[in-house]
Parts: sequence; structure tokens; C-alpha cells
Amino acid sequence: MIEINGVELELDLMDADVLDSLQDALENLQDESVESDRVGDLVRQPCLTINKFFDAVFGEGAAEAIFQGGMNLTNHLDAFVKVVSEIEKAPETINGQMDKYLKVVKKKPAPVKPMDHLPKTRPATKKKFTAAK
Repeated sequence: MIEINGVELELDLMDADVLDSLQDALENLQDESVESDRVGDLVRQPCLTINKFFDAVFGEGAAEAIFQGGMNLTNHLDAFVKVVSEIEKAPETINGQMDKYLKVVKKKPAPVKPMDHLPKTRPATKKKFTAAK
């Protein structure tokens, strides 16, 4: 569970499907540069890119719930960094869970590598955003 701008989002980093969605969304994260004479477009475009990321990971409509249509670059970057910070903790969390398991079975497998080394096992699926309970 992660809270961003007062919206609680389900982010279960022990769920393989969630990890696949995150990996796919990060791999597809591209700033689609638009030539414009408007200074606001320089701020708007990264916000739109981050909106796509949130909708891909948490379901269609997540970005609207989190940012309420706003295009404030600081708010968008802070929210994105919060998710990335949680992702960076995933290998440590997975290894901690494996250590608990191994105490029971008395075997020690190789430690889990950071997420950017995880194999892609399935394509991301479209899902609808639902607020966490």
C-alpha cells in the first residue's frame, strides 16, 4: 500500500504480476517531446508521461485520481519518485521473505537481483483503477 496525494494505491511488490506491470511501465516510460512555442508544454509533457505510467501500473484513471487533472511538474515528479523508492526496496523485501522461508527449509538460494534484471514473463494487462480499501 502506498499513499500519494491522499490517494491510497495497492502496490504489492511481492506479487509477480505487479512486478511485471511495473517493469513494463518503466520500460515504456518515454517523454514524447513536442515542439512548441509554449513554455507550459515543457512542463506539461513530462506530466503526461508520468500520468501514463500511473495508469499503466495502477489502472486506467489512477492518474486522474492522484493529480486531479493538474499538470504541476513538482507534484508529478514527487509522486513518481515515491513509487520508484518503493520499487528500489523490493529486492531487499523479497530477500527478507526468502530468508524467513529458508529458516524453515534450511536451504539458501541465490539472492534476488534488482528489478531491472528480472525476466519479462508476460505482457502488461489493462486494468481499471480501484482505490485501495
